[in-house]
Amino acid sequence: MTLAYATERVAPSMGVRITGLNLERANSDMVGELRQQLNEHMVVAIGDQDLGEDQLHEFGLLWGDTLTHPTSVERKNPHVQVLASKNGTQGRGLGAWHSDMSWHPTPPWITMLHARTIPSFGGDTGYANQRRALELLDLATSDKRRSHRRGLPSRAEIEDLRANHTGKGFGEHVPDSIHPMVRTHNETNHQALYVNPEFTTHVVEVDQEESNRILWPLWLHSISQEFIYRHRWKTGDLVIWDNRSVMHTAILDYEEPRWMTRVVIKGDTPH
Repeated sequence: MTLAYATERVAPSMGVRITGLNLERANSDMVGELRQQLNEHMVVAIGDQDLGEDQLHEFGLLWGDTLTHPTSVERKNPHVQVLASKNGTQGRGLGAWHSDMSWHPTPPWITMLHARTIPSFGGDTGYANQRRALELLDLATSDKRRSHRRGLPSRAEIEDLRANHTGKGFGEHVPDSIHPMVRTHNETNHQALYVNPEFTTHVVEVDQEESNRILWPLWLHSISQEFIYRHRWKTGDLVIWDNRSVMHTAILDYEEPRWMTRVVIKGDTPH
């Protein structure tokens, strides 16, 4: 089956926008093509979709088993999370870079986020290419012109290290998990950094002081501008991203209502 759709790259770092698809008619052939786009571009934005919660969940199930999130377990469909703000985000703090549910023993390999209501401006989402961050780590280590690169560990220093990720911010019952700091993509075999300032607490093989020495410069490096794509949402956008290769952050700079629905697809054990 040949699908007729258009693609447009959205940033040098990663990302592609797709037009001409109707996800209400999605099937295994369409998902196969989208999966190829995702493996190549890491972030895929599909415009002009009008999916209810059940339809979004059904589309997610074409990709694999869906996971629940601690904040959505009491919903009628706990596999669909609603991210909603009726009055903007003033006074609610700052967004933090993370890979979704990295504290889970089998964290989601992809996230799907659907824009139902968006502000007239603001409320973007930032994405950081962690494959590229790892590829350029040694180059950055040798470049001392920027202060955050001082003390930056080399790739060889971190390749065999593991880090603890915690979800305790969502409740004491939420598990912690230990994952490799360098993750291998189970489809492309590309490797990427797999630590984040939201959920990663420490490197398990070293003491806390050494852990801090490794993690803080690494986090700053991982969100260098060269690695980032900033998605400006349009109503009806469905954005799919690969948590094995990408970190993201919500940019909480809006003052108008914002309503998004989210589904995450269960991944494998990071290795």
